[in-house]
Amino acid sequence: MPAKIHYEDNLFFLHSILRTVESGLRLDIDPGLFRDKILEDVLFVDVMILRLYASLRENDYLIRRTAYLRSLRRTTSSYLTFLDGLLGNPSLLESTLGRFQEKLESARQEHESVRREIDALLDRIEPDEETQSIVSSEEYGFLLARESQTEGEPEEDPEDEPEER
Repeated sequence: MPAKIHYEDNLFFLHSILRTVESGLRLDIDPGLFRDKILEDVLFVDVMILRLYASLRENDYLIRRTAYLRSLRRTTSSYLTFLDGLLGNPSLLESTLGRFQEKLESARQEHESVRREIDALLDRIEPDEETQSIVSSEEYGFLLARESQTEGEPEEDPEDEPEER
């Protein structure tokens, strides 16, 4: 039996981890003490984004799937920005995560591909949702006619009704 996945909370937590690690890397911390934890968090976010994407990709009929895909796209974009900052800072990369540079570069490429796939999925999904929510002119006419009929009629007050004996 599949477990229920709480996409919103999971994505929020991943985004929070990214912000925390990013803030930590701005500090003058000792790389020897924190290297493993930073790397563990970065790789954890990497794996979890891929898992959540695989789950969303497979579940076509998931309620709020589009909203979750949008949140996943934002989290993936944040992760890519984080990786760009990490890979673009040679002194930080060298002192903290130097031997993992190749892994981070391949993760960056993989997540860029995932973001493009999410965009393509959203492009296919969102036009369908827009057409479902469009109200036709006939429906508007019907709704407005009903509204004008009810506006012309006085509201019945339950206190004005004669009592039955």
